[in-house]
Amino acid sequence: MSVRKKTHELAKALAESPEYLRLKTARETVEERQAAKIMLQDAQDKQARLREKYASGQEIADAELEDLKKTLELVSFNPYIRELMEAEYAFSEMLMEVWRIVGEAIGLEQPDMEDGQETAPPKAEEVRSKLWVPGRDR
Repeated sequence: MSVRKKTHELAKALAESPEYLRLKTARETVEERQAAKIMLQDAQDKQARLREKYASGQEIADAELEDLKKTLELVSFNPYIRELMEAEYAFSEMLMEVWRIVGEAIGLEQPDMEDGQETAPPKAEEVRSKLWVPGRDR
């Protein structure tokens, strides 16, 4: 059994998975819709600027955080972007599960869960409402 061969099989299975196909379709849909594409790019640019600022040790003003919060709220109302976010979440959940399985198989330790129990993945509605926004209380 070749590890490389199995890796290629896994990559093919991931590329053909419903989660990836949903993600690919959602990305294409956003790309085809100029308004959604611009909205998403604006939100991503604002997040990146604040991350860079934070990483360099600069203080982030409340007005900047509020602006990002409003941008993310507005973006979440766009059904094409919301679908993309939900598809990204579902695909990343699948990748984390793959990593967990591989880690268990080779004996890597998993981080402890707070209560020791795994929880069911949140529904799409819960994901939207739990979108992390700098400055927003959890």
